[in-house]
Amino acid sequence: MGIIKEASLSHMEKHDTGLISASRNMFSSKDNRKRTKNLKAKFLMLGYSVTDMIGSYIENYETPQAVEVKENSLFVVDLKDSGRLEKDLKNLGEEFDQDSILFIPKNTDKSFLCGTNKTGYPGYGVVKKFNTRGLGKSGEFMTKVRGRPFIFESMSTETNPPYSFFSGIGVRACANENWKDVEL
Repeated sequence: MGIIKEASLSHMEKHDTGLISASRNMFSSKDNRKRTKNLKAKFLMLGYSVTDMIGSYIENYETPQAVEVKENSLFVVDLKDSGRLEKDLKNLGEEFDQDSILFIPKNTDKSFLCGTNKTGYPGYGVVKKFNTRGLGKSGEFMTKVRGRPFIFESMSTETNPPYSFFSGIGVRACANENWKDVEL
Protein backbone atom coordinates (compact mmCIF):
# COMPACT_ATOMS: atom_id res chain seq x y z
CA MET A 1 0.00 0.00 0.00
CA GLY A 2 2.13 2.87 -1.26
CA ILE A 3 -0.29 5.64 -0.26
CA ILE A 4 0.41 5.37 3.45
CA LYS A 5 3.80 6.75 4.41
CA GLU A 6 5.92 4.42 6.54
CA ALA A 7 7.07 7.38 8.65
CA SER A 8 3.48 8.21 9.53
CA LEU A 9 2.71 4.61 10.48
CA SER A 10 5.87 4.32 12.56
CA HIS A 11 4.45 7.01 14.86
CA MET A 12 2.05 4.35 16.19
CA GLU A 13 4.99 2.42 17.62
CA LYS A 14 6.75 5.40 19.22
CA HIS A 15 3.94 7.74 20.30
CA ASP A 16 0.27 7.71 21.23
CA THR A 17 -1.82 8.38 18.12
CA GLY A 18 -5.46 8.76 17.29
CA LEU A 19 -8.05 9.24 14.59
CA ILE A 20 -10.82 11.80 14.64
CA SER A 21 -13.10 13.59 12.24
CA ALA A 22 -15.12 16.79 12.40
CA SER A 23 -17.42 15.69 9.57
CA ARG A 24 -21.10 14.91 9.99
CA ASN A 25 -23.43 13.73 7.24
CA MET A 26 -25.92 16.49 8.15
CA PHE A 27 -23.47 19.25 7.08
CA SER A 28 -22.55 20.35 3.57
CA SER A 29 -19.15 19.47 2.14
CA LYS A 30 -18.06 23.09 2.60
CA ASP A 31 -19.17 23.15 6.25
CA ASN A 32 -17.38 19.86 6.92
CA ARG A 33 -14.17 21.32 5.45
CA LYS A 34 -14.54 24.34 7.76
CA ARG A 35 -15.11 22.05 10.74
CA THR A 36 -12.04 19.97 9.82
CA LYS A 37 -9.84 23.06 9.47
CA ASN A 38 -11.03 24.33 12.87
CA LEU A 39 -10.48 20.93 14.53
CA LYS A 40 -7.00 20.63 13.01
CA ALA A 41 -6.07 24.11 14.32
CA LYS A 42 -7.26 23.12 17.80
CA PHE A 43 -4.98 20.06 17.81
CA LEU A 44 -2.04 22.10 16.52
CA MET A 45 -2.56 24.65 19.31
CA LEU A 46 -2.50 21.79 21.80
CA GLY A 47 0.95 20.85 20.45
CA TYR A 48 0.12 17.76 18.39
CA SER A 49 1.32 16.74 14.94
CA VAL A 50 -1.63 16.29 12.56
CA THR A 51 -1.93 14.55 9.19
CA ASP A 52 -4.98 15.05 6.96
CA MET A 53 -6.51 11.93 5.52
CA ILE A 54 -9.62 10.71 3.72
CA GLY A 55 -11.46 7.70 5.01
CA SER A 56 -14.87 6.15 5.25
CA TYR A 57 -16.95 5.59 8.33
CA ILE A 58 -20.31 4.09 9.18
CA GLU A 59 -22.25 6.95 10.76
CA ASN A 60 -25.06 5.78 13.06
CA TYR A 61 -23.59 2.25 13.09
CA GLU A 62 -26.02 -0.56 14.03
CA THR A 63 -29.09 1.66 13.57
CA PRO A 64 -31.67 1.93 10.77
CA GLN A 65 -30.09 5.30 9.91
CA ALA A 66 -26.63 3.76 9.32
CA VAL A 67 -24.87 5.28 6.34
CA GLU A 68 -21.33 4.90 5.06
CA VAL A 69 -19.78 8.30 4.51
CA LYS A 70 -16.44 9.41 3.12
CA GLU A 71 -15.00 12.06 5.32
CA ASN A 72 -11.98 14.19 6.01
CA SER A 73 -10.26 12.82 9.08
CA LEU A 74 -7.18 13.64 11.11
CA PHE A 75 -4.38 11.31 12.22
CA VAL A 76 -3.09 12.95 15.42
CA VAL A 77 0.30 12.18 16.99
CA ASP A 78 1.54 13.07 20.49
CA LEU A 79 5.17 13.64 19.46
CA LYS A 80 5.89 15.25 22.85
CA ASP A 81 4.52 12.19 24.71
CA SER A 82 2.41 14.47 26.90
CA GLY A 83 0.02 11.68 27.88
CA ARG A 84 -3.00 13.93 27.15
CA LEU A 85 -3.97 12.73 23.66
CA GLU A 86 -6.75 10.31 24.67
CA LYS A 87 -8.45 12.97 26.82
CA ASP A 88 -8.07 15.65 24.13
CA LEU A 89 -9.45 13.34 21.43
CA LYS A 90 -12.49 12.55 23.59
CA ASN A 91 -13.12 16.20 24.47
CA LEU A 92 -12.88 17.37 20.86
CA GLY A 93 -14.89 14.37 19.68
CA GLU A 94 -17.67 15.57 21.99
CA GLU A 95 -17.31 19.19 20.88
CA PHE A 96 -17.63 18.20 17.20
CA ASP A 97 -20.49 15.73 17.93
CA GLN A 98 -18.61 12.69 16.65
CA ASP A 99 -19.95 9.20 17.24
CA SER A 100 -16.49 8.12 18.38
CA ILE A 101 -12.74 8.67 18.28
CA LEU A 102 -10.03 6.03 17.93
CA PHE A 103 -7.14 6.12 20.40
CA ILE A 104 -4.02 4.05 19.64
CA PRO A 105 -1.55 3.78 22.54
CA LYS A 106 2.12 3.50 21.63
CA ASN A 107 3.97 0.17 21.64
CA THR A 108 0.88 -2.02 21.30
CA ASP A 109 -1.44 -3.50 18.68
CA LYS A 110 -4.41 -2.48 20.82
CA SER A 111 -6.67 0.43 19.95
CA PHE A 112 -9.74 1.86 21.65
CA LEU A 113 -12.92 3.14 20.03
CA CYS A 114 -14.39 5.65 22.48
CA GLY A 115 -17.99 6.87 22.16
CA THR A 116 -18.28 10.66 22.28
CA ASN A 117 -21.98 11.33 21.70
CA LYS A 118 -25.23 9.93 23.03
CA THR A 119 -26.74 8.84 19.71
CA GLY A 120 -23.80 7.21 17.91
CA TYR A 121 -21.96 3.91 18.09
CA PRO A 122 -20.65 2.62 20.49
CA GLY A 123 -22.56 4.98 22.82
CA TYR A 124 -21.46 7.87 24.99
CA GLY A 125 -18.65 6.87 27.33
CA VAL A 126 -18.52 3.31 25.99
CA VAL A 127 -15.06 2.05 25.04
CA LYS A 128 -14.55 -0.86 22.60
CA LYS A 129 -11.12 -2.48 22.76
CA PHE A 130 -9.50 -3.95 19.65
CA ASN A 131 -6.52 -6.27 20.09
CA THR A 132 -5.23 -6.16 16.51
CA ARG A 133 -5.21 -3.82 13.55
CA GLY A 134 -3.83 -3.86 10.03
CA LEU A 135 -4.35 -3.63 6.32
CA GLY A 136 -6.90 -5.91 4.73
CA LYS A 137 -8.46 -6.92 8.03
CA SER A 138 -12.16 -6.54 8.55
CA GLY A 139 -14.06 -6.61 11.78
CA GLU A 140 -17.10 -5.43 13.67
CA PHE A 141 -15.93 -1.81 13.37
CA MET A 142 -13.71 -0.67 10.54
CA THR A 143 -13.11 1.88 7.86
CA LYS A 144 -12.25 1.14 4.27
CA VAL A 145 -9.32 1.90 2.01
CA ARG A 146 -10.56 1.89 -1.57
CA GLY A 147 -13.02 -0.83 -0.68
CA ARG A 148 -10.54 -2.76 1.51
CA PRO A 149 -10.93 -2.57 5.27
CA PHE A 150 -8.43 -0.62 7.38
CA ILE A 151 -7.96 2.61 9.25
CA PHE A 152 -6.54 4.88 6.53
CA GLU A 153 -7.40 5.67 2.92
CA SER A 154 -4.80 8.31 2.14
CA MET A 155 -2.53 10.70 3.94
CA SER A 156 -1.22 14.06 2.90
CA THR A 157 1.37 16.36 4.37
CA GLU A 158 1.93 16.13 8.09
CA THR A 159 1.51 19.45 9.92
CA ASN A 160 3.39 20.12 13.12
CA PRO A 161 2.48 22.64 15.81
CA PRO A 162 3.49 26.24 15.03
CA TYR A 163 7.02 26.97 16.21
CA SER A 164 7.21 30.69 15.51
CA PHE A 165 5.15 33.59 16.74
CA PHE A 166 3.85 34.48 13.28
CA SER A 167 2.96 30.95 12.21
CA GLY A 168 1.07 30.55 15.46
CA ILE A 169 -1.08 33.65 14.90
CA GLY A 170 -3.08 32.12 12.03
CA VAL A 171 -3.44 28.74 13.71
CA ARG A 172 -4.51 30.35 16.98
CA ALA A 173 -7.08 32.54 15.21
CA CYS A 174 -8.57 29.53 13.42
CA ALA A 175 -8.59 27.41 16.58
CA ASN A 176 -10.43 30.11 18.53
CA GLU A 177 -13.07 30.77 15.85
CA ASN A 178 -16.45 29.15 15.64
CA TRP A 179 -16.12 26.62 12.79
CA LYS A 180 -18.90 28.48 10.90
CA ASP A 181 -16.63 31.54 10.64
CA VAL A 182 -13.55 29.69 9.36
CA GLU A 183 -12.26 30.89 5.99
CA LEU A 184 -11.50 28.24 3.36
